[in-house]
Amino acid sequence: MEERFVDNGDGTVTDRKSQLTWMQNDSYNVFKRFLVFSVAKKFIAKMNKEAFAGYSDWRLPSKDEANSLYYREKEKSIQDKYEMALYIDPVFSAGGGYDTWTNNTRGKITAYVFSFASGTGGHKEVDDNLETSVRLVRGTMDEAARGALSKIPPKKGMIISEQR
Repeated sequence: MEERFVDNGDGTVTDRKSQLTWMQNDSYNVFKRFLVFSVAKKFIAKMNKEAFAGYSDWRLPSKDEANSLYYREKEKSIQDKYEMALYIDPVFSAGGGYDTWTNNTRGKITAYVFSFASGTGGHKEVDDNLETSVRLVRGTMDEAARGALSKIPPKKGMIISEQR
């Protein structure tokens, strides 16, 4: 059986199911610290200016794209910096953060954060107090792949928005 995720040997991973290309490391692997939302945007600009892996179209993932990495059956995992299980393919680098900022925002106040530990997420304030990691992506997920991938279940007590 062909592996879903391919290590491209240049710090990127291609998802054969969604056709997206991901950074193999998340921002914590790169900087050894978590990022507030505004700094996450600067990280994107830096990766694009440097043309990381030969590309200059890196961006935040959508919540659906981040969710597409999550193994709901928990059959594969890596460990984050706290040695907690993250249910994503071991082709991705271990030792990073357990969640990622996404491009799903509500105005200028919140952005959706997706957890690779729980497979859930919610909107968090984007002020300079909340720091998390980011896993950058490039490309476009086609509608067939989007429909084939599972939807994110709400986490108890979290407000989930369907806005894009």
